Amino acid sequence: MHVFFGDGQRVLYIDIDVHHGDGVEEAFYTTDRVMTVSFHKFGDFFPGTGHMKDTGVGAGKNYSLNVPLNDGLDDETFRGLFRPIIQKVMDVYQPDAVVLQCGADSLSGDRLGCFNLTVKGHADCLRFLRSFNVPLMVLGGGGYTVRNVARCWCYEVPFCTHLNGIVNGFCYGLIMILIYYHFALSLL
Repeated sequence: MHVFFGDGQRVLYIDIDVHHGDGVEEAFYTTDRVMTVSFHKFGDFFPGTGHMKDTGVGAGKNYSLNVPLNDGLDDETFRGLFRPIIQKVMDVYQPDAVVLQCGADSLSGDRLGCFNLTVKGHADCLRFLRSFNVPLMVLGGGGYTVRNVARCWCYEVPFCTHLNGIVNGFCYGLIMILIYYHFALSLL
């Protein structure tokens, strides 16, 4: 991320995957150039990291924010946490760019996940971040029920591309579905 965004810029990395974003947090745990925010299942769940007290060290102190969550999280509860937390982070940190990791394993019905988010609730994070008019990079992540991942990306791609038309959104979504199914089938 340092190379991609250039010197002196600040990047906010947000992870809405059901698993803690431990690798990215660890990579930037000692710097204030990248702030990490992870919304994840906590407790007896892989990788077992992401306690609220884990906030960074040295120059990175208070630039790692963990939001540990319980099973069964729904759209309304998630929105009630995500929006005010991210609003405050955006106001205080004022990033030059945002990276959003949209793991589909936080959707209801995922084989490994334990949240009850719908694709609309999941996409609300993306819609909310777009409202800040800051450069946004959206990444896929976990997702262990192929149909959920395909539905998620079909629904969210139009928000990534500023497409409001159903036809264009459908076409981009269909491309994402075909790419994902091709990848999934290659693993068999």
